[in-house]
Amino acid sequence: MEENYILSNKEYEIFQLFSIKMTPATKKDYLSKIILFKESSKVEDLLEVTKNECRDFISSIEEEYALSTCEKIFSYLHSFYAFMKREKYIEINPFTFVKKPMVTREKGKKDVLSIQEINKLIDSLYKLNARDRLIMVFLVTTGCLLNELVKVKWKDLIVDEEDNFYVRLGQGKKERVVKLHPYCFKLIESYRYFSGLSEIIIPTDEYIFTTQKSQSITDRNVRLIVKKAFEMAGLPQYSAKDLRHSYAAISLMLGADKEDIKKQLGWSDKYYAIRYKHVLNFVDSESIDYLLEKDNFKLNKK
Repeated sequence: MEENYILSNKEYEIFQLFSIKMTPATKKDYLSKIILFKESSKVEDLLEVTKNECRDFISSIEEEYALSTCEKIFSYLHSFYAFMKREKYIEINPFTFVKKPMVTREKGKKDVLSIQEINKLIDSLYKLNARDRLIMVFLVTTGCLLNELVKVKWKDLIVDEEDNFYVRLGQGKKERVVKLHPYCFKLIESYRYFSGLSEIIIPTDEYIFTTQKSQSITDRNVRLIVKKAFEMAGLPQYSAKDLRHSYAAISLMLGADKEDIKKQLGWSDKYYAIRYKHVLNFVDSESIDYLLEKDNFKLNKK
């Protein structure tokens, strides 16, 4: 890796032992956080850092990064130092003396859109181009993760004998097939038309969402699209992750089974639904079908 020179030979050798069972992606992620710590703290030797240096580092990143990112960085470093203590490279894990940044897992009103706000968002999407409009409706109606959306290929679209449309999302244990809202598929057809693609969808390995250079779109691209859409709708307080939270909260409010939501969103445990228990009263007081049945969800009139 290009940044290995920042670590001493001994530090990198220890890291190699620590990460021996990690996947390449996870290993790279851990290494980047350890390098960030060494660079930001300006410590000469990772085996001789003090609890104060660790505490100062966590305080500094809390001013720069989202709390969830700070929690992740802390956990990575704590694990690395726990390994070094266990293997007797050091006597004490200095991160045991540092308060861990904590992100509440329970969701509140600020994390979800009401039905009225979703309708307001949908009403403003005509201002976007065909690709970005499709991306927004795709996120609203599937509750998928951004890293799932950017990896969707034309071969992942499925149609059954009754002309119901589905999409394959996720990978490995989280791979699942979810039903597409009819309006979402309508926008897929419109997107193909404006992109100069044929009316017939060929199941290829090409990504559905691309840039002007015909490359796969990135998570960052999607976040910027979502931010723009929310701002146009007069809802700048929300972000991409809130669309997923909204899908979960509204579906649960309407009586959806936790196991069904687990399958739809790719949760590893249906008890993730507990995170939404304090938000359900805020979402909407009306008993409506989130996706298909009721008139006051404006997607169903498209």
